[in-house]
Amino acid sequence: MSGVIQKVKNGLQVCREFGVESFFKRVDNKKYHRVPDLETIRSVHLVGEEELERQRQREFENPVKFSIITPLYNTPREFLTELLESLEKQTYANWELCLADGSDEEHAYVGEICRERAQRDGRIRYHVLEENRGISENTNECIKLATGDYFGLLDHDDVLHPSALYEVMRAVEEQGAEFIYTDEVKFSGNIPDISNPLMFNLKPGFGKDDLRSHNYICHFTVFSRKLLEGEEKFYRKECDGSQDHDMVLRLTEKTDAIVHIPKVLYYWRVHENSVSQNLEGKIYAVDSAIRAIDQQLERTGEAGKAASNLPFQTIYRITYELRETPLVSVILHNAEKEKIVEAVNNIRKCTSYENLEFVYFSDRLLDLGSGNIRHVSVKAEPGTSAADKWNRAVKAAHGEYLILLDGNCRPLTENWIEEMLMFAQRQDVCAVGPKIYYHDDTIAYAGISLGEDTRDGLELLCAHDTRADIGYEGLLCHARETTAAAAACMIFSRNSWKDNEGFRNACPGYEDIDFCLRGQKAGKNNVWTCFAQMRFTGKCLVPPKTAAQAETFKSTWKESFQKEQYYHRLWKKLRIV
Repeated sequence: MSGVIQKVKNGLQVCREFGVESFFKRVDNKKYHRVPDLETIRSVHLVGEEELERQRQREFENPVKFSIITPLYNTPREFLTELLESLEKQTYANWELCLADGSDEEHAYVGEICRERAQRDGRIRYHVLEENRGISENTNECIKLATGDYFGLLDHDDVLHPSALYEVMRAVEEQGAEFIYTDEVKFSGNIPDISNPLMFNLKPGFGKDDLRSHNYICHFTVFSRKLLEGEEKFYRKECDGSQDHDMVLRLTEKTDAIVHIPKVLYYWRVHENSVSQNLEGKIYAVDSAIRAIDQQLERTGEAGKAASNLPFQTIYRITYELRETPLVSVILHNAEKEKIVEAVNNIRKCTSYENLEFVYFSDRLLDLGSGNIRHVSVKAEPGTSAADKWNRAVKAAHGEYLILLDGNCRPLTENWIEEMLMFAQRQDVCAVGPKIYYHDDTIAYAGISLGEDTRDGLELLCAHDTRADIGYEGLLCHARETTAAAAACMIFSRNSWKDNEGFRNACPGYEDIDFCLRGQKAGKNNVWTCFAQMRFTGKCLVPPKTAAQAETFKSTWKESFQKEQYYHRLWKKLRIV
């Protein structure tokens, strides 16, 4: 009964602070996150025998040999047996399992089981290590056994999905993949009984900012042998505890042929000794990850420093040095005269970055005080499109960097410009957006992706969360790539604007999204950062689109909808984002 009373009190508090409308919005958000039934969850990862047989019958034109790398150490008998059986059940047969055993005498059964299996199946290669030298050195020894074209990493207490190597082979043949990673799920007990959707790690496509923030790639990882060329060692002992994070950072620097397979193909066992259970307590692993990230920044010539984003030890915040303090032009739009004055005064009061100018639209000059102020007249052209207005403002502005800012947006963090500028200054970035809340602390903007099954074709990430939530897999707690930024608040360089040939009228109502997609198509990234925060005081941050506008947008960007990589099709099915 006490729990019910507390919920009533919380509901009344929300009504008092934010209004009844906000209360019902939060109720709907909680309904969205209800756990799906077991059959829905099973459909996400279990495959029927008919499909498995179809996979077994497929003949690939250029089949590659996969070497599965698995160092052993005192592996529990039942775990080892299940691992071996998961290889035997693979629907793609061109593999070898490389086992390097560092187990002690008390666990002699490990060797007995492996030798017996190796006699039955010549694809199993077993080697006894002279001594146990830890995960990094043991893996380095294990990889010496490999004769395959590609290497895949499998921990000694985990299990591969029967379709794992088949799906990876598809990615190699159909997409020329050199580095592949898949989705995974943590489990204990029987795999078909997995019932908690939050145990699934359904990952976005590759993004270097996402990877630096946390090792979301993890399992199952497969890569071409040629990516090891020039590497003194596969794993570096100095990064023990986060050796996989370091490895992924290094190998993904070497290729653009990185493919994410959005399917659960790896089962990560949860037990009292597993990393999946207790990484938070291993401080040395956190230190190793920070070292690995810092070393990548050194290798790539980026001035920056990594640190844990406390209280989250294993989510990292990278602070990049600003190369200079360039003039930043804040272009205020969607605001009446009084709102413009209010917005300028608020920004001046709540912003630490000083080298600013303000650009505003109005039919007459406004008294905005001293400083860099630029007025763009709209008196003669009341029907001017958003794209044309924004282009006129960019041309009128003098800043090397430009911020489109809705007049209803208010800074919540003083260093909001610095936090976005550190990404916008990179040549590989098109646009950057901040974390934005509505007046009631529900999420207004945490990234935008494309969604074919939505009316307007857009998916607003974490729209069912509040300021108190961390998001699925910490989605709201670190910088990451996103498909698009929003005109409510987005920063971009003048060079990006020139490269894109400005904003355009091809997709009315989607001018900002279209701008970001064109940047993405040209090979640049769009970035979202939670460390710049704003509040939106208006009703709807992304205005509704007409059916005609949506149809034009979807038609124009049909190919991008098919290739969308920063929104997982299963997030909505499991109600986790």
